[in-house]
Amino acid sequence: MSADLLFADARPGVHLVFGDSGNPPDVRQLGSALVLPLPLFDGSLVAGAVPMGMAVMPDGHILAMVIARVPALTSAAALSGPSPALSLSYDNAVNRAPFRWADTLWQRAPARVHRCRMGHRAPRVSQADAPIGVGQAAHQARMVESPWQLPRSDRRPRVRALWAEGQPRTAAVQEEFSPLSMVVRPALDVRFTGASAQPQQTSARWIDLFHRARPALAVPWGDGVTMTIDIDLASGAGSPSRLLVRHPWQIGRWPLPGRSPLPPGPEPDPPPYVGDPDLLFPWLGKGARVIIPILRTYLVHNDVTLTRVSNSLELPALSLSLSIDSSSWVWGWSASLPAHCLGDVLPAGPGEPVEIEAIVNGVNFRLLAENITRDRRFAQARITVSGRGIAAELGAPYAPVISRHNDADRTAQQLMGDALTFNAVSLGWDLDWHLTDWLVPAGVWSHTGTSIDACARIAAAAGGYVQASRHSKTLFVLPRYPVAPWDWSGIVPDFSLPSAATTRESVRWLEKPAYNSVYISGEGGGILAHVTRAGSAGDLLAPMVVDALTTHTEAARQRGISVLSDTGPKQHLVLETPVFSGVGIYPVGAFVAFSDGADSRRGIVRSVSLNATFPTVRQTIEIECHE
Repeated sequence: MSADLLFADARPGVHLVFGDSGNPPDVRQLGSALVLPLPLFDGSLVAGAVPMGMAVMPDGHILAMVIARVPALTSAAALSGPSPALSLSYDNAVNRAPFRWADTLWQRAPARVHRCRMGHRAPRVSQADAPIGVGQAAHQARMVESPWQLPRSDRRPRVRALWAEGQPRTAAVQEEFSPLSMVVRPALDVRFTGASAQPQQTSARWIDLFHRARPALAVPWGDGVTMTIDIDLASGAGSPSRLLVRHPWQIGRWPLPGRSPLPPGPEPDPPPYVGDPDLLFPWLGKGARVIIPILRTYLVHNDVTLTRVSNSLELPALSLSLSIDSSSWVWGWSASLPAHCLGDVLPAGPGEPVEIEAIVNGVNFRLLAENITRDRRFAQARITVSGRGIAAELGAPYAPVISRHNDADRTAQQLMGDALTFNAVSLGWDLDWHLTDWLVPAGVWSHTGTSIDACARIAAAAGGYVQASRHSKTLFVLPRYPVAPWDWSGIVPDFSLPSAATTRESVRWLEKPAYNSVYISGEGGGILAHVTRAGSAGDLLAPMVVDALTTHTEAARQRGISVLSDTGPKQHLVLETPVFSGVGIYPVGAFVAFSDGADSRRGIVRSVSLNATFPTVRQTIEIECHE
């Protein structure tokens, strides 16, 4: 088998020999008889390299040459023999010159051919034999089979693939159902054919009744018939039995002659049993003021009414929601009503909102309708009424903005009472004060705002907040932490709520810095107090609190307890429960003991919301618990 090797730049007269041709190569040493005294080097020679030797074929053609690295030569070299002229061809194929127009660091260099005529001879100092054994290569035939090859442009090779190009074939397709022609109805060969009408008597268990004739009805229960039944008892008539009774008393008689001891008297009666009327359930929180027992079933009759107060007009509420939290001083609400009730909730004049009373399972609220929105859809039109409780009249936009200050010494409670007046005339609101009062010297109190803004400002100075009553003109001034969280284990909770009486429970964990000390400072006529948690080192200081109303140690102590109580790890427990009759809602600031089997938690209510959508009424409370 013959194989042709094609080279892009072939030299005529050059033979390539692969393998051993049988004759050893003719290896000649340069410099043995070709030495001239002091000839000059004619040509170009790469610095640092000299020819070491070459192999010459029998026909005189150069087959290969070896170049070795030697120290650099001078321009004139001393040679000791004649030098034949040799013709060499050198193809570097790499252009190393710099190019300004090169886009990349490397580029493909074009092929260059450079011919030079050089005379080389070996100097004495660098005579070396470099024999190179090159034989004649033998032709080898090898079959190369590849699954894929690049086809030539002049012919198309045969491709053997798993799938070949398919030939179009005509096929008859028979469908169970074919489209009908608009003119001619074709014959259809289907699995199911049209059945011929056959008379058949069908007996069904239920049939359509005649509209006039009333059929006889057979029911499994009818009028009861008096039946006699014989009862055979295993017990018969009792037989008389004689029972001997011995008692220490007998019929009195005169004592017999002689001396006889006195008979023993009757034993004293035991003291009467006096029971405890309080029912204590250890799994529900011992000593709670309102206890909800664990029952298998809780029956709640939900009743929601909405009434306009001015004319006692009842409004058909489709839904109702109310909410309040410790950061809000008044209840917020919204209700959905039919569109025809629009005229019943419109105010009589500007700045005169309609007062509405809402009753949810016996719990009443007094509300103001401040915003009205109408929404009409296909076959449905509704209005949404929203607003706040009646305490909204103490804030914007109903109450005026007034600048207040104290010309004389006043207590904090008296300053709050002054804020609920206008031109020394009471606004009709009462205070339910639960903070420790303190004295504010003259000239310390200064505030500009509405009445409720002044009340909230005074309460915050002692770590408290304001909550408006849901149905009366009363403001509750409450401490944010009536008892520090590290002492909650000894308090009596207001409510004891088991998990069986809740419909949903979720817990959110929070982590705050564990401060145990804080500085409370006043201004001008105030004081500087250092409040430290009892039993702690007081080495973790919270940021200093500066308030102009910190004029007494009682104000600083209450503010310090509020700051140090809101530290460390805590939980926000969210519970959803019905509005039970006799229990009502869980007000903000109340303590609740929640139990779930062996797990129990205590905390203070921070927010409460009611959602009434017929026929369901639920209240959702958020409880702050500390570990």
